[in-house]
Amino acid sequence: MDISESMSLLERIRSKYELFSPAQRVVGSYILSSYKSLAYVTLAELARLTSTGQGTVVRFAQALGYGSFSKLQSALREEIEKSAPKTLEIYSSKSVRGKGTSPFDTVFEMERTLMDDTYHLIKRDDFNEAVRMISEAPAIIISGTGSNSFLAEYAGYFLGTMKKNVTVIKGTDIYDMDLLLDAPEGAAAFVFSFPRYPIKTQSIVKVMKERGMGMIGISDSIASPIAEYCDPFFIVPQKFISFIDPCAGVMSVIHSILYGVWLADKEGCRKRIESRNRLFEGIKIFVSDNVYLPDLIP
Repeated sequence: MDISESMSLLERIRSKYELFSPAQRVVGSYILSSYKSLAYVTLAELARLTSTGQGTVVRFAQALGYGSFSKLQSALREEIEKSAPKTLEIYSSKSVRGKGTSPFDTVFEMERTLMDDTYHLIKRDDFNEAVRMISEAPAIIISGTGSNSFLAEYAGYFLGTMKKNVTVIKGTDIYDMDLLLDAPEGAAAFVFSFPRYPIKTQSIVKVMKERGMGMIGISDSIASPIAEYCDPFFIVPQKFISFIDPCAGVMSVIHSILYGVWLADKEGCRKRIESRNRLFEGIKIFVSDNVYLPDLIP
């Protein structure tokens, strides 16, 4: 076995650097300095980012011994996963200190910080694609297991008021698998997975992939185990002051996508809500039933 086969991507680049052509060195240098942001880079994108050509990038991958660009992509993701923190990141309060500090102050400070971080990580094209996928899909499967299941329930409840054929899956029993197998062609999925990444979610995601579903993923890092299956993929950073998950950031991402779905088809969503309301005429469900929800949104 060639000793280079046991080397990591970065080790291969460094060991072969002097043998590269000038254009290949540009690609290698870029990867060495920016590999953590390249988990989902395409051949065309890497050529553009390095101001080279797609042929140069392919020859670069071959010179490293990968044979193809897809194998280089896999090696990139392995490097990213190795560089990811293996323990939960603890939040360090920056501004709230002193004897008068309350848990209220600390939690709100942390959640505001994480929401700001999340906002700056969201790509508008990814957001628009997520809204399009959900709006156009004939059916939506929403999945979150363990401590992530309530996120799926929240998204499923409100999306179900606007669109038909919305299903929430929170487990891997026979009923859940049947729902996945029976999903129509073109169905899209919405998946949540946060540390410590439930194994059941991975099982569900793999079935979704086999079924050819487009998947929207929300997790905390590009090193998340669901990341390779999802496009678009939204990163919501997580920091902890206890074992309790921070949720303001992820709830805001869900809320904004749902609002985008409403705006993409206001008339269709309005008709569904009206039909839903007619089903419950004469049945007292809410204490206050005189609020006409669709009229609250211009």
